[in-house]
Amino acid sequence: MVFSRYLLFFISIIYLSSCDLDKTAKLKGNLPKANGKPGEIILVMDSAQWEGELGKTMKAVFHKAVPDIPREEPMFSLNHIRPKDFQSILKKQKNIIICTVLGDKSNGNRRLKSFFTDASLKMIRNDPALFMLAKQDEFARGQEVLHLFGETSDILIENITKNKEQLLDHFLEAEGKRFYNSVYAAKVEKGISAHIEKKLGCNLKVPFGFEIAMEGKDFIWLRSFSPDIDKNIFIASTPYTSEQMFSLDNLLKLRTELSKPYILYKPENPESYMVTETKNFDVFRNEINFKGNFAVELKGLWKINNYYMGGPFVSYAMVDATTNKFYYVEAFLYSPGKPQRDLMRELNTIIKTFDVVKKTDLSTSQNDRIP
Repeated sequence: MVFSRYLLFFISIIYLSSCDLDKTAKLKGNLPKANGKPGEIILVMDSAQWEGELGKTMKAVFHKAVPDIPREEPMFSLNHIRPKDFQSILKKQKNIIICTVLGDKSNGNRRLKSFFTDASLKMIRNDPALFMLAKQDEFARGQEVLHLFGETSDILIENITKNKEQLLDHFLEAEGKRFYNSVYAAKVEKGISAHIEKKLGCNLKVPFGFEIAMEGKDFIWLRSFSPDIDKNIFIASTPYTSEQMFSLDNLLKLRTELSKPYILYKPENPESYMVTETKNFDVFRNEINFKGNFAVELKGLWKINNYYMGGPFVSYAMVDATTNKFYYVEAFLYSPGKPQRDLMRELNTIIKTFDVVKKTDLSTSQNDRIP
């Protein structure tokens, strides 16, 4: 079922990419630069459908709560725009969804239907499974535009519901690329990155503003601190013993053991150290492919024992098959009272530059055997 949904999603892109949806195509070099806040999507849709079931479906998909932060925040903020108002500055937004019900006779849908050629309309009528087309830089540079369409609201709602995770992933990937370009626009802390490679035998692209807060034999804690926002990353390694190390219970136990001697530990209070919040919040565990390596991703909340302090974290655990080292890299945030969705996406972008395999090491096929 998962494969068929992904297949449908990408067939939609490939099949319709030959259609001339944008009749006024421009050279990329002549386009203005896209603007807009992170996590914000402009949704162009007929007002009646925005207030109806189609609008409810879009809200259910993109207003879904971010699962790994303590305060409820939506995955994306949707700003509804009427078709007649979609012009000028609004066309320069970074993320845009244009949602069209082709068989609807309202003024709004008639305006949006003008994006389509007769050939593309015929193609969609003959195959109701075709429902979307992704375009980059359609009206501005650095822009992601997603056309969603269907002959009826019911057909479009069905396709959106079936492919909701892929639709979310589409914009999350675009946001991730923007965060990367933003974070690394300034100079990189090459000295710290070189120190990490020498000490731990791994790579991390450390952005400007991070410093080494503490380190141990197989442990480095990086920190970018301000009075309002405290960004943290730590990397640790330990010998790999068995695939049981990847279980949720063992990863949480290891997380505490690795960080306890170093992070926010108070010698005057030996019971004050970082732990994982498991009583009131779930920890999300996902098995993923991380640059050719089997890895486990964790997302959850941390706290300090006997001290009112905590926040969200995201981490990756994996093995370097060339050294038999088990690596754990984590980003965690302390920013009480502040929105945390975009800060965590920024930190996640940074730790995704982590790499346990050097170019001269074994091929990814050997790493695929771990665990």
